Amino acid sequence: MAPDDLDLNRDDIPLSQNGAPPAAPPPVSESSSRRWLIGAAVVLALVAGGVARWWTMDRTTTPVPAPEAVTPAPTDMAIEPEVALPPLEQMDPFLRTLLGALSARPELARWLATDGLIQQMALVIDRVSRGATPARQLGALAPGADIQVDRRGRLREINPASFRRYDGLAETLATTDPAAVAVAYRTIQPRLNEAYRNLGRTESGVDIAVQQALDLLISTPIPEEPIRVVEGRGATWAYADPALEALSPAQKQLLRMGPQNEARVIETLKQVRQRLAP
Repeated sequence: MAPDDLDLNRDDIPLSQNGAPPAAPPPVSESSSRRWLIGAAVVLALVAGGVARWWTMDRTTTPVPAPEAVTPAPTDMAIEPEVALPPLEQMDPFLRTLLGALSARPELARWLATDGLIQQMALVIDRVSRGATPARQLGALAPGADIQVDRRGRLREINPASFRRYDGLAETLATTDPAAVAVAYRTIQPRLNEAYRNLGRTESGVDIAVQQALDLLISTPIPEEPIRVVEGRGATWAYADPALEALSPAQKQLLRMGPQNEARVIETLKQVRQRLAP
């Protein structure tokens, strides 16, 4: 395992002694439409960042205070593709105005208040496409509370109330307009691809990574409740179902949102893919 795949909160290593690593996502043709990109980038950033830390038994995480909401730009987002973009390192103000129009939800505003937005988007795409997680990079979207587990005789089950921590994130994704997303993509695509190339991914463009990441998340199974867990390594929980525990870290993050929220997110990912495909 490469050094950049290790994470102190164990998001990037199997939490079960017998968990087998997932199969790599199938290759995608370079000729696929570039209009996939920014919608997936925003959606993936919110999904991956919002569930970015594993369940710990000792509640040591301090909730991140939400910053003031970013004032949304006009909702028509009629920005022409040939607009003069700022240099890569000066994209944050531009993105806060452009992407702030996608949703007025505080979850998006919290992420837009961080720095290096386009670099974060490129990194999220890269890591999720490989089944890894961007937990260290998107901590601003992590929930402040830990998961609650109930004992049912000899079994342990996730308390359904724990899934409500992700209701706001699921709502943010479900209310994102794919048409506005497509216009945003056409505007910033050159800089996003530049940021992706700067990660050392010179073998292909960011479009392929986006499609692989989308396919991976959309293929995540939606389990039925109750969801049972067992004690993992250290102060962590692991899924009792070996099939769930064997999923990639990125997919297991999506599972942590709970079946209802997960279903909403997957449906949003499908709509984005359908709307932005050729």
